[in-house]
Amino acid sequence: MPQTDWNRVSAAIKKATNLACSPIAVMLLRDIKQLTQMKSVRQLQATAPCQMAAWARYYGDEGQVGASAQGIKCVWGAACTGLMGSPDRLTEGKLAWRYAKDADAGKRIQESMGVLGVSGKQFDALVMTPLELAPMDPDVIVMYVTPAQALRMVIAYAFLEGDEVKSVLTGQSSLCSAIAYAYEDKRMVIDLPCVGDRTYGMVQEQEMIVAFPASRVDQIMTGIRGSEGFSSHPYKPFLRWPVIFFPDMEPRNTELE
Repeated sequence: MPQTDWNRVSAAIKKATNLACSPIAVMLLRDIKQLTQMKSVRQLQATAPCQMAAWARYYGDEGQVGASAQGIKCVWGAACTGLMGSPDRLTEGKLAWRYAKDADAGKRIQESMGVLGVSGKQFDALVMTPLELAPMDPDVIVMYVTPAQALRMVIAYAFLEGDEVKSVLTGQSSLCSAIAYAYEDKRMVIDLPCVGDRTYGMVQEQEMIVAFPASRVDQIMTGIRGSEGFSSHPYKPFLRWPVIFFPDMEPRNTELE
């Protein structure tokens, strides 16, 4: 059972950012039995993390989905989330012909990404649900946001201790790389959704990814409350200046009499 009231957290984040969809709770399970015991979670047989995220964002109660390592059909997604050890064809850039000039360039891209599978398989299953419906405390929380909403979360994250957000942008497997970095480095991550995210996750042109470890949630909630007075979203334009029109467009004094 969750130790945190994630319904309250989800509501606070959505209010602070005017988020259209729910934040996503990401749970990395070391034992497949944990997945089978989650009666509210639908197990998908052929999916990818980006598609699972779309389920969690848009489908409410029906958006509680999970998959075993065998059910993830994206080798990048499975390796980044530690559902498999990174195979040589991935780490050596042999799959890079789709997005890089050659294997050497692909290898350098791969080395820059967050990949939990570099140290071997760590998990048996992956679950994503709307945050307010998380059946257990998540490992990572993911949000799809506009740049202005991302700024609101960065301000909240930095409020308490001045923590900065460092991002590694490769354009590849962005959701899963962000999850890996947030999980491993215990910090907030911002990334740009990749082509796969836009193809299978229905991500929109203006959206970005914000991911952070669930262990940081108290820090972020404190930051949301503490920074609300000067950084509330949507940001208010400064309007304390006189409006000036072309003279012939202004009402004349004789016309106002």
